[in-house]
Amino acid sequence: MASSSNTMFASKKDQLYEKCAESPLDTIFYQRDFNDMHVAEDGHSLMVLIQQLLDAHLLQVMTWDGQQCYKIRSRDEAAKLKSMTPDERLIFAAIDNAQINGIWTRTLRAKTGVSQTIMTKCLKTLETKGLIKPISSVKYPSRKLYMLAQLTPAEDIVGGPWHQDGELDVDLIEAVSEIVVRYVESESWVEMKAPSKAVIARKKAEVLAAKAARPQPPNTVNSNDNIADIETEPPIFRPPLGPHGRPLIPHPPTFKHYPTCVSILNYIKRSGVINENVGLQEPDLQMLLDDLVFDGKLERMGATGYRSVRGAVARSDGMPEVEVGNGFSQAPCGRCPVFALCDEAGPVNARTCVYFREWLRGA
Repeated sequence: MASSSNTMFASKKDQLYEKCAESPLDTIFYQRDFNDMHVAEDGHSLMVLIQQLLDAHLLQVMTWDGQQCYKIRSRDEAAKLKSMTPDERLIFAAIDNAQINGIWTRTLRAKTGVSQTIMTKCLKTLETKGLIKPISSVKYPSRKLYMLAQLTPAEDIVGGPWHQDGELDVDLIEAVSEIVVRYVESESWVEMKAPSKAVIARKKAEVLAAKAARPQPPNTVNSNDNIADIETEPPIFRPPLGPHGRPLIPHPPTFKHYPTCVSILNYIKRSGVINENVGLQEPDLQMLLDDLVFDGKLERMGATGYRSVRGAVARSDGMPEVEVGNGFSQAPCGRCPVFALCDEAGPVNARTCVYFREWLRGA
């Protein structure tokens, strides 16, 4: 009841403003919209009310598709504008017109016609009041640009989420890259199932039978060597192991659920590893994924999927393990401990290779 009473006794100017304020602040109004509000008695009275709102800085005039239109300001913003000097107001209006693209100080001076000393003073005052802010441009790093404080600059100006203050944010890129590779790796491989006791017994029997059936040609190895000892020597390369100590193997060829750009982006957002203010979007992440593919850390699987790229792990006595090699070293020949003895007529050959059998069964 009190609200309707206040509206009843409000001036025509305030009534028109309150009608407009029922819509979002960014709403564009044309003169016909004001007519439909039925606040003014006629067209002349309406133009008087519009001018009063313009003088009070509650309304700003704009041009859209060649037509004159209007947008309201909040009362707080209007009060700040009213307290400005004419020069500050002139500079603020020019910055406001630039919107998300910002405006270069040299262009600002040319448009307003104020001296360098006055412009510097006005910019400092407006920035202190929290009305404008300086931005750094990736396209023009030597230029100082200004824009309204509440706006977010266009990506082609500041370079998107991978840039900070006009500079490439290397730390952020490396941190997100590591998170992406770890997530994709966790979804790219499965741990080999533990074999049953029956399978273990069968494999032992096959190995013993293969050893017993091997011929022992002279001069193949030194007299002091023993083939069994050579075969039981730990391999130089081993595949990465899962949480239960068993090898990690690829998904079957029919697997269709590799991580995509969309699922990776959703994981990053859910995990909260980066600030929401960064504004990471799908095209931004796609650029990073392309770089990771070029760097050999990810590989494409199908049209949209990604899989991590692994090398075998090298064993070096007394030294930490390091990843070397490539995907081919996952096959037995790439990490065979008796590769030098492998020959069609030798004690080890591809036809009777137990390592191949174990590998094919596990895959």
